[in-house]
Amino acid sequence: MYAIRSSWIPAYFRDEPMFGLLRTTSRSESENFFFGQFQKQGDNLCEFWIRFQTTMERQRNETASLDHESKCTTPTTISTWYIEDDAADLFTRAIFYKFQEEIIRSCLDMQIKRMSEEVDGVTHLEIRDVKVKDKIFKVSVSKNHVVCSCKKFVMCGIVCRHAFCGLNQISVTKFPRSLVLNRWMKIADSGTSSNSLVVSNDYFKMEQISLKLTNIWFDFRQAVNKAGVQVDRLDYVHKSVTQLNKDLDDCGDVVEFTKKDHMAAMVGEQPVGDLTVLPPNVCKNKGNYFKRLISEREKTVTKSKKRIRKCKKCYATTHDSRTCLNKQKVGTKEQESVTH
Repeated sequence: MYAIRSSWIPAYFRDEPMFGLLRTTSRSESENFFFGQFQKQGDNLCEFWIRFQTTMERQRNETASLDHESKCTTPTTISTWYIEDDAADLFTRAIFYKFQEEIIRSCLDMQIKRMSEEVDGVTHLEIRDVKVKDKIFKVSVSKNHVVCSCKKFVMCGIVCRHAFCGLNQISVTKFPRSLVLNRWMKIADSGTSSNSLVVSNDYFKMEQISLKLTNIWFDFRQAVNKAGVQVDRLDYVHKSVTQLNKDLDDCGDVVEFTKKDHMAAMVGEQPVGDLTVLPPNVCKNKGNYFKRLISEREKTVTKSKKRIRKCKKCYATTHDSRTCLNKQKVGTKEQESVTH
């Protein structure tokens, strides 16, 4: 394991957009546990289908409840920074709380060691985190973007506390749209389709296209919200969208783009030729359906909970009453008394 540490230590993946992919089994295990609460091994096909429908309805109900809470309510802000209010309007409730924690930490735990002059709209800072000893983080910040040496945004998609500290120093009041991922936003269900992207092998171009699409969806949602429930305003928005569709149809056909092409543009083309690395024929994880493999830690915990058996004569734990020395001594004394 130590020899292949570059394959499993998270520090080696700081430059890769992982977004939680290091924990690939957590979601499947969570789903198995969730469905296991409704399903039984002896269910027939009809019972399985009824229970499955009930389970899916519960998941959809929870999702709808969370979406309604995110879109129709506003979380409580702690700081007086305007960027926190903007984040509350952009992100879902769970993601906003993560950003809020980073914002609070940026105000309490950051110490600026050096700050350069602004050159071409970019300011360079050296920031010390009191929670991390002997570590200086380098941050390059502008009005529209932030780059930090900790690379938390690249790996996890969450803006770090060092970046928020830099934004605060240059008095940024609006969340930079280049740091907004569509998957974290309230309008993620209205997000981009893979059919709307253009084939490109340039990753930075893909990021720019994704940013523009996010801004378009955000502006469209803002226009619909401003229209409200007034029929004349909604008719005006609908008429504008219809005219825009006609203008785009006159521009020509759109290049067809499949999901396979989208994945190839993001992670590279599919290899051509024979594959020398193949998955094993039998893959066994922690356990099978009938019997689960028990780890050494779980065995130790179970053993510690068991009642310790003691000797009824001397209450020792190393032997029982049949082999107790005190019993043998008592028996010898009784024999001697009978003889006398």
